[in-house]
Amino acid sequence: MSSVFSRDYASELPMMARGSGVYVYDDTGKAYLDGMGSAGVVGIGHGRTEIYDALAKAGDTVTFAYTATFSHPWQEKLATSILSVAPQGIDSVYFVSGGSEANETALKLARQYHLDRGDAQRHKIISRWQSYHGVTIATLSLSGRTSWRTPYTPYLLPVIHIAPPYEYRCAYCRDNGGCTLDCADELEKAINLEGPETVAAFFAETIVGTTAAGLVPHKDYYKRVREICDRYGVLFIADEVLAGYGRTGKPFAISDWDVTPDMITCGKAIGSGYAPLGAVLVNERITDFFRSNRKRFVHGFTYSGHPASCFIGQQVFDIMTREGLFARPGEIGKYLSSRLQELQQRHSCVGDVRGKGLYAGVEFVADRSTRQPFPVEKAFTSRLVALMRERGVIVGGGVPGANFGKGGDHIQITPPYVVSEEEIDIIVDTLDEVITELT
Repeated sequence: MSSVFSRDYASELPMMARGSGVYVYDDTGKAYLDGMGSAGVVGIGHGRTEIYDALAKAGDTVTFAYTATFSHPWQEKLATSILSVAPQGIDSVYFVSGGSEANETALKLARQYHLDRGDAQRHKIISRWQSYHGVTIATLSLSGRTSWRTPYTPYLLPVIHIAPPYEYRCAYCRDNGGCTLDCADELEKAINLEGPETVAAFFAETIVGTTAAGLVPHKDYYKRVREICDRYGVLFIADEVLAGYGRTGKPFAISDWDVTPDMITCGKAIGSGYAPLGAVLVNERITDFFRSNRKRFVHGFTYSGHPASCFIGQQVFDIMTREGLFARPGEIGKYLSSRLQELQQRHSCVGDVRGKGLYAGVEFVADRSTRQPFPVEKAFTSRLVALMRERGVIVGGGVPGANFGKGGDHIQITPPYVVSEEEIDIIVDTLDEVITELT
Protein backbone atom coordinates (compact mmCIF):
# COMPACT_ATOMS: atom_id res chain seq x y z
CA MET A 1 0.00 0.00 0.00
CA SER A 2 1.42 3.37 -1.07
CA SER A 3 2.38 6.03 1.48
CA VAL A 4 1.62 8.72 -1.11
CA PHE A 5 -1.68 10.59 -0.84
CA SER A 6 -3.10 9.84 -4.29
CA ARG A 7 -4.43 12.41 -6.72
CA ASP A 8 -7.23 9.95 -7.48
CA TYR A 9 -7.95 6.90 -5.33
CA ALA A 10 -10.34 5.63 -8.00
CA SER A 11 -7.43 5.03 -10.38
CA GLU A 12 -4.81 2.31 -10.35
CA LEU A 13 -1.73 3.86 -11.94
CA PRO A 14 1.21 1.98 -13.45
CA MET A 15 4.67 2.66 -12.03
CA MET A 16 6.95 4.51 -14.45
CA ALA A 17 10.43 3.06 -14.83
CA ARG A 18 12.11 5.18 -17.52
CA GLY A 19 11.59 7.30 -20.62
CA SER A 20 13.19 7.69 -24.03
CA GLY A 21 12.19 10.03 -26.87
CA VAL A 22 8.40 10.02 -27.10
CA TYR A 23 8.03 6.81 -25.07
CA VAL A 24 7.72 6.07 -21.37
CA TYR A 25 7.99 2.56 -19.91
CA ASP A 26 6.37 1.12 -16.80
CA ASP A 27 7.99 -1.31 -14.39
CA THR A 28 6.65 -4.30 -16.33
CA GLY A 29 8.43 -3.13 -19.47
CA LYS A 30 5.28 -1.98 -21.29
CA ALA A 31 5.88 0.97 -23.61
CA TYR A 32 3.50 3.93 -23.88
CA LEU A 33 3.72 6.48 -26.67
CA ASP A 34 3.35 9.78 -24.82
CA GLY A 35 0.89 11.51 -27.14
CA MET A 36 0.14 14.22 -24.58
CA GLY A 37 3.76 15.03 -23.72
CA SER A 38 2.95 14.38 -20.06
CA ALA A 39 0.33 17.17 -19.84
CA GLY A 40 2.07 19.20 -22.55
CA VAL A 41 5.24 19.50 -20.49
CA VAL A 42 7.80 17.45 -22.42
CA GLY A 43 9.14 19.21 -25.49
CA ILE A 44 12.67 17.93 -26.04
CA GLY A 45 11.72 14.30 -25.38
CA HIS A 46 12.20 11.90 -22.49
CA GLY A 47 15.55 10.52 -21.38
CA ARG A 48 17.85 13.43 -22.24
CA THR A 49 20.51 12.37 -19.75
CA GLU A 50 22.93 15.01 -21.02
CA ILE A 51 20.97 17.55 -18.99
CA TYR A 52 21.79 15.89 -15.67
CA ASP A 53 25.34 15.14 -16.82
CA ALA A 54 25.79 18.90 -17.34
CA LEU A 55 24.31 19.62 -13.91
CA ALA A 56 26.68 17.14 -12.26
CA LYS A 57 29.65 18.65 -14.12
CA ALA A 58 28.68 22.16 -12.94
CA GLY A 59 28.99 20.91 -9.36
CA ASP A 60 28.70 23.36 -6.49
CA THR A 61 28.43 26.37 -8.82
CA VAL A 62 24.74 25.47 -8.92
CA THR A 63 24.27 25.76 -5.19
CA PHE A 64 20.96 27.10 -3.86
CA ALA A 65 20.66 30.88 -3.79
CA TYR A 66 17.69 32.58 -2.16
CA THR A 67 16.99 35.26 -4.77
CA ALA A 68 15.90 37.88 -2.23
CA THR A 69 19.52 37.76 -1.02
CA PHE A 70 21.57 36.81 -4.11
CA SER A 71 21.18 36.75 -7.85
CA HIS A 72 23.04 33.99 -9.67
CA PRO A 73 24.42 33.47 -13.18
CA TRP A 74 21.96 30.77 -14.18
CA GLN A 75 18.84 32.92 -13.92
CA GLU A 76 20.66 35.81 -15.57
CA LYS A 77 21.75 33.63 -18.48
CA LEU A 78 18.37 31.95 -18.95
CA ALA A 79 16.54 35.29 -18.82
CA THR A 80 18.81 36.62 -21.57
CA SER A 81 18.22 33.48 -23.64
CA ILE A 82 14.43 33.70 -23.32
CA LEU A 83 14.39 37.39 -24.20
CA SER A 84 16.35 36.59 -27.37
CA VAL A 85 13.32 34.69 -28.72
CA ALA A 86 10.54 36.68 -27.01
CA PRO A 87 8.28 39.15 -28.84
CA GLN A 88 9.69 42.64 -29.34
CA GLY A 89 8.89 44.84 -26.36
CA ILE A 90 9.37 42.18 -23.68
CA ASP A 91 12.15 43.33 -21.38
CA SER A 92 12.52 41.12 -18.29
CA VAL A 93 11.78 37.69 -16.84
CA TYR A 94 10.61 36.69 -13.35
CA PHE A 95 11.25 33.00 -12.62
CA VAL A 96 8.96 30.74 -10.58
CA SER A 97 8.38 27.00 -10.23
CA GLY A 98 5.45 26.45 -12.60
CA GLY A 99 2.43 27.78 -14.43
CA SER A 100 0.14 28.39 -11.46
CA GLU A 101 2.87 30.40 -9.73
CA ALA A 102 3.49 32.33 -12.95
CA ASN A 103 -0.15 33.40 -13.25
CA GLU A 104 -0.37 34.24 -9.54
CA THR A 105 2.75 36.39 -9.96
CA ALA A 106 1.31 38.19 -12.99
CA LEU A 107 -1.93 38.84 -11.12
CA LYS A 108 -0.10 40.48 -8.22
CA LEU A 109 2.31 42.39 -10.45
CA ALA A 110 -0.62 43.88 -12.38
CA ARG A 111 -2.19 45.08 -9.14
CA GLN A 112 0.99 46.59 -7.75
CA TYR A 113 1.81 48.31 -11.04
CA HIS A 114 -1.52 50.15 -11.02
CA LEU A 115 -1.37 50.82 -7.26
CA ASP A 116 2.12 52.34 -7.35
CA ARG A 117 1.13 54.53 -10.30
CA GLY A 118 -1.74 56.00 -8.30
CA ASP A 119 -4.56 53.92 -9.85
CA ALA A 120 -5.61 52.32 -6.58
CA GLN A 121 -9.11 51.62 -7.88
CA ARG A 122 -7.80 49.20 -10.52
CA HIS A 123 -8.20 45.80 -8.91
CA LYS A 124 -10.73 43.88 -11.04
CA ILE A 125 -9.64 41.07 -13.33
CA ILE A 126 -11.41 39.81 -16.45
CA SER A 127 -10.80 36.36 -17.90
CA ARG A 128 -12.79 33.86 -19.97
CA TRP A 129 -15.00 30.85 -19.47
CA GLN A 130 -13.56 27.53 -20.68
CA SER A 131 -10.12 28.68 -19.52
CA TYR A 132 -7.57 27.28 -17.10
CA HIS A 133 -4.91 29.36 -15.37
CA GLY A 134 -3.88 27.22 -12.42
CA VAL A 135 -4.83 25.36 -9.30
CA THR A 136 -4.17 27.88 -6.51
CA ILE A 137 -7.23 29.69 -5.18
CA ALA A 138 -6.31 32.89 -7.04
CA THR A 139 -5.53 31.20 -10.35
CA LEU A 140 -8.55 28.90 -10.07
CA SER A 141 -10.58 32.10 -9.64
CA LEU A 142 -9.15 33.30 -12.95
CA SER A 143 -10.04 30.00 -14.57
CA GLY A 144 -13.34 29.30 -16.29
CA ARG A 145 -13.19 25.57 -15.64
CA THR A 146 -16.49 25.12 -13.83
CA SER A 147 -16.00 21.49 -12.84
CA TRP A 148 -12.84 22.38 -10.91
CA ARG A 149 -14.17 25.65 -9.50
CA THR A 150 -17.34 24.23 -7.96
CA PRO A 151 -15.86 22.52 -4.85
CA TYR A 152 -14.03 25.71 -3.87
CA THR A 153 -16.65 28.32 -4.76
CA PRO A 154 -16.74 29.86 -1.25
CA TYR A 155 -13.02 30.67 -1.48
CA LEU A 156 -12.82 32.06 -5.00
CA LEU A 157 -12.05 35.69 -5.84
CA PRO A 158 -14.70 37.72 -7.74
CA VAL A 159 -13.19 37.52 -11.24
CA ILE A 160 -15.34 38.62 -14.22
CA HIS A 161 -15.62 36.03 -17.00
CA ILE A 162 -16.54 36.59 -20.64
CA ALA A 163 -17.12 34.28 -23.61
CA PRO A 164 -14.14 32.43 -25.09
CA PRO A 165 -13.27 32.46 -28.83
CA TYR A 166 -15.02 29.11 -29.31
CA GLU A 167 -16.28 29.32 -32.87
CA TYR A 168 -17.58 25.73 -32.95
CA ARG A 169 -20.06 26.49 -30.16
CA CYS A 170 -20.30 30.29 -30.31
CA ALA A 171 -23.77 31.85 -30.23
CA TYR A 172 -22.38 34.90 -32.06
CA CYS A 173 -20.86 32.90 -34.93
CA ARG A 174 -23.53 30.27 -35.41
CA ASP A 175 -25.68 32.25 -37.84
CA ASN A 176 -22.96 34.38 -39.40
CA GLY A 177 -20.80 31.89 -41.28
CA GLY A 178 -17.70 32.42 -39.16
CA CYS A 179 -16.13 34.49 -36.43
CA THR A 180 -17.63 37.95 -35.92
CA LEU A 181 -15.19 39.01 -33.15
CA ASP A 182 -18.20 39.69 -30.93
CA CYS A 183 -16.51 37.56 -28.27
CA ALA A 184 -13.61 40.05 -28.29
CA ASP A 185 -16.01 42.96 -28.09
CA GLU A 186 -17.48 41.38 -24.94
CA LEU A 187 -14.26 42.47 -23.28
CA GLU A 188 -15.01 46.13 -23.99
CA LYS A 189 -18.58 45.72 -22.74
CA ALA A 190 -17.36 44.09 -19.52
CA ILE A 191 -14.81 46.86 -18.93
CA ASN A 192 -17.46 49.54 -19.37
CA LEU A 193 -20.00 47.75 -17.20
CA GLU A 194 -17.49 47.32 -14.39
CA GLY A 195 -16.09 50.83 -14.78
CA PRO A 196 -12.84 51.22 -16.77
CA GLU A 197 -11.11 52.92 -13.86
CA THR A 198 -11.55 49.73 -11.76
CA VAL A 199 -10.21 47.10 -14.20
CA ALA A 200 -6.58 46.03 -13.81
CA ALA A 201 -6.01 43.24 -16.34
CA PHE A 202 -7.40 40.76 -18.83
CA PHE A 203 -6.07 37.18 -18.69
CA ALA A 204 -6.35 34.88 -21.70
CA GLU A 205 -4.80 31.59 -22.75
CA THR A 206 -3.40 32.37 -26.20
CA ILE A 207 -4.78 29.02 -27.36
CA VAL A 208 -7.37 27.55 -25.03
CA GLY A 209 -6.14 24.58 -23.00
CA THR A 210 -7.75 21.38 -21.82
CA THR A 211 -11.04 22.97 -20.76
CA ALA A 212 -11.83 23.17 -24.50
CA ALA A 213 -8.70 21.74 -26.06
CA GLY A 214 -6.99 23.59 -28.89
CA LEU A 215 -9.28 26.58 -29.52
CA VAL A 216 -7.39 28.94 -31.85
CA PRO A 217 -8.87 32.46 -31.97
CA HIS A 218 -9.55 34.38 -35.19
CA LYS A 219 -6.51 36.04 -36.76
CA ASP A 220 -7.73 39.48 -35.63
CA TYR A 221 -8.91 38.48 -32.16
CA TYR A 222 -5.84 39.55 -30.18
CA LYS A 223 -5.39 42.73 -32.20
CA ARG A 224 -8.90 43.69 -31.09
CA VAL A 225 -8.08 42.69 -27.52
CA ARG A 226 -4.88 44.76 -27.57
CA GLU A 227 -6.75 47.79 -28.91
CA ILE A 228 -9.45 47.51 -26.25
CA CYS A 229 -6.96 47.08 -23.42
CA ASP A 230 -4.92 50.07 -24.60
CA ARG A 231 -8.06 52.21 -24.92
CA TYR A 232 -8.96 51.69 -21.26
CA GLY A 233 -5.53 51.30 -19.63
CA VAL A 234 -6.07 47.59 -18.92
CA LEU A 235 -3.10 45.21 -18.93
CA PHE A 236 -3.25 42.23 -21.32
CA ILE A 237 -1.70 39.05 -19.88
CA ALA A 238 -1.24 36.10 -22.25
CA ASP A 239 -1.13 32.71 -20.54
CA GLU A 240 1.23 30.53 -22.61
CA VAL A 241 1.91 27.88 -19.98
CA LEU A 242 0.67 25.19 -22.38
CA ALA A 243 0.67 26.84 -25.82
CA GLY A 244 4.00 28.65 -25.53
CA TYR A 245 7.71 27.86 -25.76
CA GLY A 246 7.66 26.21 -29.16
CA ARG A 247 4.46 24.18 -28.90
CA THR A 248 2.89 25.93 -31.93
CA GLY A 249 6.08 26.32 -33.96
CA LYS A 250 6.96 29.76 -32.58
CA PRO A 251 8.84 30.52 -29.36
CA PHE A 252 5.64 32.19 -28.17
CA ALA A 253 2.26 31.50 -29.75
CA ILE A 254 1.06 35.11 -29.51
CA SER A 255 3.58 36.02 -32.24
CA ASP A 256 1.16 34.61 -34.82
CA TRP A 257 -1.22 37.46 -33.96
CA ASP A 258 1.52 40.12 -34.24
CA VAL A 259 0.68 41.45 -30.78
CA THR A 260 2.84 42.00 -27.70
CA PRO A 261 1.05 41.49 -24.38
CA ASP A 262 2.01 43.36 -21.22
CA MET A 263 2.99 40.04 -19.69
CA ILE A 264 3.38 36.47 -20.93
CA THR A 265 3.26 33.59 -18.49
CA CYS A 266 4.94 30.31 -19.30
CA GLY A 267 5.81 26.96 -17.76
CA LYS A 268 5.67 23.30 -18.83
CA ALA A 269 8.01 23.16 -21.87
CA ILE A 270 10.36 25.81 -20.45
CA GLY A 271 11.79 23.05 -18.24
CA SER A 272 10.48 20.16 -20.37
CA GLY A 273 9.81 18.20 -17.18
CA TYR A 274 13.47 18.04 -16.18
CA ALA A 275 12.93 20.61 -13.42
CA PRO A 276 9.96 22.55 -12.04
CA LEU A 277 10.17 25.91 -13.80
CA GLY A 278 7.90 28.72 -14.93
CA ALA A 279 8.30 32.37 -15.77
CA VAL A 280 6.56 35.69 -16.22
CA LEU A 281 7.82 37.76 -19.15
CA VAL A 282 7.26 41.47 -18.53
CA ASN A 283 7.13 44.27 -21.09
CA GLU A 284 9.34 47.36 -21.21
CA ARG A 285 6.75 49.74 -19.79
CA ILE A 286 6.15 47.81 -16.56
CA THR A 287 9.80 46.82 -16.16
CA ASP A 288 11.00 50.39 -16.65
CA PHE A 289 8.48 51.70 -14.13
CA PHE A 290 9.81 49.42 -11.38
CA ARG A 291 13.45 49.76 -12.44
CA SER A 292 13.61 53.53 -12.84
CA ASN A 293 11.63 54.18 -9.66
CA ARG A 294 13.61 51.56 -7.72
CA LYS A 295 10.41 49.82 -6.69
CA ARG A 296 10.24 46.58 -4.74
CA PHE A 297 7.75 44.00 -6.02
CA VAL A 298 6.00 42.82 -2.85
CA HIS A 299 6.04 39.15 -3.76
CA GLY A 300 8.37 36.16 -4.00
CA PHE A 301 8.48 32.41 -3.49
CA THR A 302 11.30 30.63 -1.67
CA TYR A 303 12.19 28.89 -4.92
CA SER A 304 11.76 31.86 -7.27
CA GLY A 305 14.69 31.68 -9.69
CA HIS A 306 15.86 28.34 -8.26
CA PRO A 307 19.45 27.90 -9.52
CA ALA A 308 19.25 24.22 -10.51
CA SER A 309 15.92 24.78 -12.27
CA CYS A 310 17.31 27.76 -14.19
CA PHE A 311 20.48 25.82 -15.06
CA ILE A 312 18.34 22.98 -16.43
CA GLY A 313 16.11 25.51 -18.21
CA GLN A 314 19.20 26.79 -20.01
CA GLN A 315 20.14 23.24 -21.06
CA VAL A 316 16.60 22.83 -22.45
CA PHE A 317 16.89 26.14 -24.30
CA ASP A 318 20.26 25.13 -25.77
CA ILE A 319 18.89 21.79 -26.97
CA MET A 320 15.82 23.42 -28.50
CA THR A 321 17.97 26.02 -30.26
CA ARG A 322 20.55 23.53 -31.49
CA GLU A 323 17.95 21.04 -32.77
CA GLY A 324 15.51 23.57 -34.20
CA LEU A 325 12.76 22.56 -31.77
CA PHE A 326 11.22 26.02 -31.40
CA ALA A 327 10.19 25.77 -35.06
CA ARG A 328 9.79 22.02 -35.62
CA PRO A 329 6.25 21.70 -34.15
CA GLY A 330 5.01 24.11 -36.80
CA GLU A 331 6.12 21.75 -39.57
CA ILE A 332 5.43 18.32 -38.10
CA GLY A 333 2.16 19.70 -36.72
CA LYS A 334 0.83 20.06 -40.26
CA TYR A 335 1.11 16.30 -40.64
CA LEU A 336 -0.68 15.71 -37.34
CA SER A 337 -3.48 18.05 -38.44
CA SER A 338 -3.87 16.34 -41.83
CA ARG A 339 -4.10 12.89 -40.22
CA LEU A 340 -6.73 14.10 -37.73
CA GLN A 341 -8.73 15.68 -40.55
CA GLU A 342 -8.86 12.22 -42.14
CA LEU A 343 -10.46 10.91 -38.95
CA GLN A 344 -13.08 13.63 -39.13
CA GLN A 345 -14.00 12.48 -42.63
CA ARG A 346 -14.30 8.85 -41.54
CA HIS A 347 -16.10 9.20 -38.21
CA SER A 348 -19.30 11.20 -37.78
CA CYS A 349 -18.65 11.52 -34.04
CA VAL A 350 -15.56 13.69 -34.70
CA GLY A 351 -17.21 17.09 -34.56
CA ASP A 352 -14.22 19.44 -34.58
CA VAL A 353 -10.48 19.17 -35.17
CA ARG A 354 -8.51 22.24 -34.14
CA GLY A 355 -5.20 23.50 -32.86
CA LYS A 356 -1.85 24.75 -34.08
CA GLY A 357 1.52 23.05 -34.36
CA LEU A 358 1.83 20.16 -31.94
CA TYR A 359 -1.17 21.24 -29.96
CA ALA A 360 -4.25 19.51 -31.34
CA GLY A 361 -7.73 19.22 -29.89
CA VAL A 362 -10.44 16.84 -31.07
CA GLU A 363 -14.07 17.28 -29.98
CA PHE A 364 -16.54 14.41 -30.17
CA VAL A 365 -20.31 14.70 -30.62
CA ALA A 366 -23.29 12.35 -30.69
CA ASP A 367 -24.82 14.26 -33.61
CA ARG A 368 -22.59 16.25 -35.94
CA SER A 369 -25.46 18.14 -37.58
CA THR A 370 -26.67 19.59 -34.27
CA ARG A 371 -23.31 19.38 -32.44
CA GLN A 372 -25.14 17.64 -29.61
CA PRO A 373 -22.65 16.13 -27.12
CA PHE A 374 -22.80 12.58 -25.89
CA PRO A 375 -24.77 12.13 -22.66
CA VAL A 376 -22.51 12.64 -19.66
CA GLU A 377 -23.28 9.16 -18.35
CA LYS A 378 -21.69 7.66 -21.49
CA ALA A 379 -18.28 8.82 -20.16
CA PHE A 380 -17.07 8.92 -23.78
CA THR A 381 -13.80 10.76 -23.11
CA SER A 382 -12.68 8.69 -20.13
CA ARG A 383 -13.48 5.45 -21.94
CA LEU A 384 -11.58 6.61 -25.04
CA VAL A 385 -8.52 7.61 -23.00
CA ALA A 386 -8.56 4.28 -21.14
CA LEU A 387 -8.79 2.26 -24.36
CA MET A 388 -5.93 4.26 -25.87
CA ARG A 389 -3.79 3.59 -22.81
CA GLU A 390 -4.55 -0.14 -23.00
CA ARG A 391 -3.15 -0.03 -26.53
CA GLY A 392 -0.03 1.80 -25.36
CA VAL A 393 -0.85 5.36 -26.44
CA ILE A 394 -1.44 8.23 -24.02
CA VAL A 395 -3.69 11.16 -24.95
CA GLY A 396 -5.10 13.81 -22.65
CA GLY A 397 -8.73 13.64 -21.66
CA GLY A 398 -10.28 17.09 -21.91
CA VAL A 399 -12.00 18.34 -18.77
CA PRO A 400 -15.81 17.96 -18.81
CA GLY A 401 -17.90 21.01 -19.58
CA ALA A 402 -16.63 22.13 -23.00
CA ASN A 403 -20.26 22.58 -24.06
CA PHE A 404 -20.62 25.51 -21.65
CA GLY A 405 -21.08 23.24 -18.66
CA LYS A 406 -23.55 20.91 -20.40
CA GLY A 407 -21.28 18.00 -21.24
CA GLY A 408 -18.84 17.88 -24.11
CA ASP A 409 -16.13 15.36 -24.95
CA HIS A 410 -12.69 16.28 -26.22
CA ILE A 411 -9.05 15.22 -26.06
CA GLN A 412 -5.67 16.94 -26.11
CA ILE A 413 -2.84 15.66 -28.33
CA THR A 414 0.46 17.35 -27.45
CA PRO A 415 3.36 14.98 -28.12
CA PRO A 416 7.00 15.95 -27.54
CA TYR A 417 8.51 18.15 -30.24
CA VAL A 418 10.76 15.29 -31.39
CA VAL A 419 7.81 13.13 -32.50
CA SER A 420 8.15 11.60 -35.99
CA GLU A 421 5.53 11.13 -38.70
CA GLU A 422 5.60 7.38 -38.01
CA GLU A 423 4.84 8.01 -34.35
CA ILE A 424 2.03 10.39 -35.27
CA ASP A 425 0.64 7.59 -37.43
CA ILE A 426 0.62 5.31 -34.37
CA ILE A 427 -1.30 7.92 -32.34
CA VAL A 428 -3.89 8.58 -35.04
CA ASP A 429 -4.28 4.97 -36.19
CA THR A 430 -4.83 3.87 -32.59
CA LEU A 431 -7.35 6.66 -32.12
CA ASP A 432 -9.10 5.45 -35.29
CA GLU A 433 -9.37 1.92 -33.85
CA VAL A 434 -10.67 3.14 -30.50
CA ILE A 435 -13.31 5.45 -32.03
CA THR A 436 -14.51 2.54 -34.16
CA GLU A 437 -14.80 0.33 -31.07
CA LEU A 438 -16.63 2.99 -29.04
CA THR A 439 -19.15 3.89 -31.73
